[in-house]
Amino acid sequence: MSMSVKALNGDTSFLLTFSPPIAPVSSPALFPGSFTVLIDPWLTGAATILSTIFSISEQKVRPCISSLNELEQEPDIILISQDKPDHCHEETLRQLPQDCQSTILATAAAARKIRSWKHFQPQFVQALPKYVEGDAKSIYRIVLPPFSPRGSCGEVTITLMPAKRDISGLHNAIGITYRPPCSVLSANPGYYMDLPLSPPASPGSPRTIASSPRTIVPAPYNDREKTLSVIYSPHGVPFDIIRPYASSHLVAEAALPLTALIHSFDRVENPWYLGGNISAGSPGGLEIARNLFAQAWISAHDADKDNRGLSVKQVRMRKFAVDEIKKMLQEGLEERKSKVSVQTDVVTLASGEEHKIGNG
Repeated sequence: MSMSVKALNGDTSFLLTFSPPIAPVSSPALFPGSFTVLIDPWLTGAATILSTIFSISEQKVRPCISSLNELEQEPDIILISQDKPDHCHEETLRQLPQDCQSTILATAAAARKIRSWKHFQPQFVQALPKYVEGDAKSIYRIVLPPFSPRGSCGEVTITLMPAKRDISGLHNAIGITYRPPCSVLSANPGYYMDLPLSPPASPGSPRTIASSPRTIVPAPYNDREKTLSVIYSPHGVPFDIIRPYASSHLVAEAALPLTALIHSFDRVENPWYLGGNISAGSPGGLEIARNLFAQAWISAHDADKDNRGLSVKQVRMRKFAVDEIKKMLQEGLEERKSKVSVQTDVVTLASGEEHKIGNG
């Protein structure tokens, strides 16, 4: 079983391909049981907020494709994480035909914007609900049919976790899990990270993901494949927003350690009256990667762009190199004396580059 992350524009447009263990190495996306997710596509033109006087961004590096029609196939899901034009880009999305059968999952504001274009069939544009712990309806689920009548179904889940009191609407995390269909009982059951459930076990001895011992234990579902998991948060979100999802849904789905964190490396700040923190960068990503033992941390939204306008006049940026992030991750493990050793690959992807996790 494998997952590949391909950067389409070197910034924060990605194509995720999840494949079952029996998929061939060549063209795994076309194999039954595979699943593709296109994230925040921006391939052509500028991204303007309000007006060119206030904010305009242009890409300095050409995307690896010039049109969504160049994709190998229509993605199963198109995921739009916010309504800002560098994530919800009208010119790019309109490249898809009006009869496109891909489901567009978006935040509520982005879904309203996309529907207002009257380009896509309304039933294919859906707003993601906000995650509420214990509420199964707050998790979007897609069933993957089994390979044979005796097999078991697979499942993809997509979950929106917005930051609290985020006036700018920039900060959220989107969780994605993928469990492939299975045709026979797994001879080698998966394993997952046994993390304590929230709320804390008792007031006197709080148990949280950040402080409790961790052990690798057999997955609770021995008749199915292990679940792959992704957290996509290009602008960052406090880990406390992700914690309930991780300690309930990801644990129940045998989806830990986290397969991939897609998160900014660089920290970007504006004055409070221009939105305050723009990207949490490595300081925020470190907490997520450490607590969920991410196997890979992939840079998002760190590309060098041509940004102009009043909104960027007072921007302050702190850039982080790959080696610097690796050192901070290692120092964090040593400080906490963790008994679980998970090596996190720290990855930057140029336009057209791909990172694969697993060996399916």
